[in-house]
Amino acid sequence: MKNSILIFASITTLAIGENLLPEDFTKCRQKDAKLNDCLKSAVPDALRRMKKGIPELSVPPLEPLLVSGMNIESGAGPVVINQIYRNIQLHGLTDSILTLYKADLKHHRLRTDSLTPKMEFIADYVMKGRILVLPIQGKGIANITMVNLVVKHELIGEPVTKDGETYMHMRDYKVKFIPQRVILHFSNLFNGDKALGDQMNRFLNENSDLVFNELKESYEKSLSSVFQDVTNKIFDKVPMNKIFPED
Repeated sequence: MKNSILIFASITTLAIGENLLPEDFTKCRQKDAKLNDCLKSAVPDALRRMKKGIPELSVPPLEPLLVSGMNIESGAGPVVINQIYRNIQLHGLTDSILTLYKADLKHHRLRTDSLTPKMEFIADYVMKGRILVLPIQGKGIANITMVNLVVKHELIGEPVTKDGETYMHMRDYKVKFIPQRVILHFSNLFNGDKALGDQMNRFLNENSDLVFNELKESYEKSLSSVFQDVTNKIFDKVPMNKIFPED
């Protein structure tokens, strides 16, 4: 849920190119013997500076990051729920820190781990299904809060030549979410029946590890697609040697 989600935004920040970045942004060069260390400190700093985005470069605000919608489906198992989310807001990305960054530019791969103290996923939702033997359904506002969220990002690129320039197109983007704790709240469950809704929200949080683990692969896949699309809006436009200067 990048952030997280974090790395598509951080990569976007760096990918604007050396000549287009604001002057106070840290630049990291390909031949720097400590490239990974440079990126590890430069990316969180850039994220904090980009809370409001850079409209002239089509870089969206990062606080919150807005996503139009996504559909989540869970099949067989203890949790079977169909969810539709719209008007999604992701809060907390710009408070993230990087714990690892590895850039393998020769093979067009980027890998990083980040830690976000508190990531909030707030959206309009429609939901129907069951958890264990209990039915659940509702339509309202969802708030999914992940505390001390570790996000593992893996970006797999390929070189594309256009007009004599080489670009680093991202053909795959994978994320893994590992939260220390998940807090769930869904308003207006069971057509607004407060007693049933309060009881279900308590049950969800008493079993949040089970619920989230059953659904997180769907969240990961949906948000990976969002991150890949946004990342490629920059990587397909800015040559690789502008993203990572050669000298």
